[in-house]
Amino acid sequence: MEKYYIVYNPLTLDLMHLLDICGDVTEVISDLTGLDYSQINNQNYTNYLKLNLNRQKRGMVDTLALESKAADYVANQISKIDPVSRIILADSSRRSIEEIINERGKPAAVFITSMSANFPTAALTSIVLNHAKIPVIIGGVHVSSSKDDLDVFIKKVVPFPELVTQVTGPGDSKVFIQILKGLRESKLEDEYVGTEMIEDGIWGAENIETMEPMDLVFLEKLPVIGRFIKKLIRINPIAPYLGCPFSCNFCSISTIPVKQRRLVARSAEDFVAEIKYIQRGGVGLDNRIFFFLPDNLLLGGDRLEEMLDLIIESDLVINYAAQISIEVAHKPHLLEKLRKSGATHFFIGFESLNIDNLKFIGKNIVSDIEKSGKTVRQYYSEMIKIIQSYGISIHGAFIFGMPFDNFDSVKNHTGKEIADFCKEHHIGVQGCPLTDLPGSKNFQLAQKNNTYVYGKQGTMGYFLSLCVSDLSECNRKPPESLFESMLVVLHMTYEAVKQVGSHYNVMKNAFFVFKKAFKYPTKSGKMSFRERVIDAFIAASAQMIVNNLYHADETVYSKPEVKGSYERYFAREEHAEIKTAFKKHVRQFALKRNGL
Repeated sequence: MEKYYIVYNPLTLDLMHLLDICGDVTEVISDLTGLDYSQINNQNYTNYLKLNLNRQKRGMVDTLALESKAADYVANQISKIDPVSRIILADSSRRSIEEIINERGKPAAVFITSMSANFPTAALTSIVLNHAKIPVIIGGVHVSSSKDDLDVFIKKVVPFPELVTQVTGPGDSKVFIQILKGLRESKLEDEYVGTEMIEDGIWGAENIETMEPMDLVFLEKLPVIGRFIKKLIRINPIAPYLGCPFSCNFCSISTIPVKQRRLVARSAEDFVAEIKYIQRGGVGLDNRIFFFLPDNLLLGGDRLEEMLDLIIESDLVINYAAQISIEVAHKPHLLEKLRKSGATHFFIGFESLNIDNLKFIGKNIVSDIEKSGKTVRQYYSEMIKIIQSYGISIHGAFIFGMPFDNFDSVKNHTGKEIADFCKEHHIGVQGCPLTDLPGSKNFQLAQKNNTYVYGKQGTMGYFLSLCVSDLSECNRKPPESLFESMLVVLHMTYEAVKQVGSHYNVMKNAFFVFKKAFKYPTKSGKMSFRERVIDAFIAASAQMIVNNLYHADETVYSKPEVKGSYERYFAREEHAEIKTAFKKHVRQFALKRNGL
């Protein structure tokens, strides 16, 4: 039988309903499979890999239909060392591990990439695979920032702990040489430590079996052609450089050693060569739209300009979205290059319209705002208009639940204020409750001061509540200004997203963006009228997609099997005034669960 590896990017599952129900991880497996964990063995183990997908949480990655670049990178790293064996990508939704194993037999190993929100799924899968003596290698941000979780939630449970190992820091070529050597010799180390964030030439392997494209379901909002167009479009993640030199208190990598997260850039030639490889068969909607992965594109400095110049000089036809800081509005020369090279949509962290909130989180832009003599609203407004004048669409990230937010009533609060700002400026919104991300300095402080909400690290409360670290819910005690109410924070966040994401506003934003992009096209848009229209259409589509990020109705509304977040938060609400204010409002979120 052919030797092969599985590279698995787990789904995030909603496990909050299991709080105070499951005493250990094996009980979670029983709940999600409907099977008795005590009966698992090396003959029936694949049945225990069939987790209940009705519990899936849809976050930003699912909304954007964004493939896992980490999984693709891991697969290519393996291929460089073992170019003969097959490497199969899986995610449980489009391709499941149990189906692959039932068809092909046991893999040589399963590599799992994990963020904190899907770590529980990674852990449960690892436990099941261990009963068949299948080696598992887990990496990703969560493993790097919360190293002990592998021992507590996996190794203490499995019969063969020596077959489970972890990669902390990047999965670089040296790490994979060591891992595959350990697999050949049946002697894995307890931990592998990588330091090179990204390397040249790790792409283009021919022995990788990819999955069918993810579905951009929200393009169905486009009248008539939406259902057709969504089958043609694919968003391709790509990384010109990775790493971060900063240590923000709220960031999950703030406590990872600097050498394991230092900024590393590929050569401009290698980066552009990968894009050309993706378009080797010609340009279509499935290979012209990219998501540049750095947390802040401006960190690239001169290397960024070098990459942009190569793209502009080439025959590439691309449109791309990227995360970038608002300071880009002060760089007209760079903005011109960004747009010309294909910049279509920017994700920008505005965080708040209150200067004291920005100071609270240590936002770097505070000094510039104060020097300008403008309010936060005035300053952001000016910067937004500059960026939009270059034909670039914007999606703003805002944090809710900070000390200087306000809540006067269910209809008058910070969420409405931010929604009004976004609608006025034709930008999408990503609403995120202030969350203590595992591994962050804020998280460690909460552990030290016992101010966490669901449980101390190492407990089942902590394990189950990792699923909200996708920034869909808060896991920290809100400030007194918000009545210390998680229900209030949830409501402000959901209302902001719902108002900005209304069908009317989405179409209004899309039309606004189409006009801006058409007026100031990319280099490909300048080639012909057809390209100009496609270029503007892609920009408009970006607004339709991003206006559906986070707090989708399926998360806040209850379902037959699971209580939604409104019901859960209402049940634990202790403030009588808040409980009264939300009593009638919350009832509608329970109707779906009751089939009404």
